[in-house]
Formats: sequence, C-alpha cells, structure tokens
Amino acid sequence: MNPLSPSFLWRMCCLLVLAVAIPMAVSIREPRPVEPPFNGWIDLVEVEGRVLILRAISDMNSTECLKADEAEATEFETSVRVRVVLRDVCPRRERTLLEKWRDQLWPPASIGTGGVVSVPVALDRPLGRRKVFDEEGREIRVTSRTTGPTS
Repeated sequence: MNPLSPSFLWRMCCLLVLAVAIPMAVSIREPRPVEPPFNGWIDLVEVEGRVLILRAISDMNSTECLKADEAEATEFETSVRVRVVLRDVCPRRERTLLEKWRDQLWPPASIGTGGVVSVPVALDRPLGRRKVFDEEGREIRVTSRTTGPTS
C-alpha cells in the first residue's frame, strides 16, 4: 500500500484521533454533586426514660457514611410522631467520562444492607402508653432499653 495514498492517510488520521480521544475520555473527570439530606426510614424505637432512641435505616448508604442531620418528635395526647433526616457524609470520588458512559449503558447493581444510625430524641414527658408513628402515619415498634442485667 502506498504510504501517500488517500486511503492510507485517512486511516492514519482516524487512528490518530482515536489515540487522542480514548485517553481523554478515560481521564476527564466529572464532579459529583454533594448528596442532599433525605428522610430516614425508622424501623424501631427504644425507650429509655424520657428519651426515644430512633433506629433509622438507609438502603443506599453504609453505616460509616450515614449521619443524622435532624431528628424530631412531635408529641400528642395519645401518640408521638417522629422524623429523622439523614445525610451521606462520605466524599464521593469523581467519575471519569468513560465510567459515566458505562453507568448509563449498564447501570450498576447495588447489593448491600445499607446503613443504620441511632438517634436520641428527648420527650417533654415519658412515653407511657402513647404509640409512636413515623411522619407517614405508620406505627413503629417500640422496645424498652434495659440499663443492666435484671436479677
């Protein structure tokens, strides 16, 4: 093949473009935005005097990265409504352009148990016979926290 033929020059030009484009696609990094706070799912409440210890769960975040941003209990005559706002505090590494394209074509599968965080909330008066509900009106299981062995 003649090194100065148009087809040879065209092939070399395409190879040169690919040689430059592939490393650029691999090295260009896209910053990830900071994760916004989100509502935690409360599956259990432990009672210790006038303090409720809310066990909040996130299905997406690990326990090490999960922090309570806000927790509140609204007291009524026959019930207490609780709410927890969680935040992922671990920094996310930037993705390369190639990783972003791969994630768009083949979304990553997430297998894991998520994270759990315990958040104390003080009540104005002891819980007593009142029931505990989350902000969506679902009743939450309540247990009594023991402070030591019983004899």
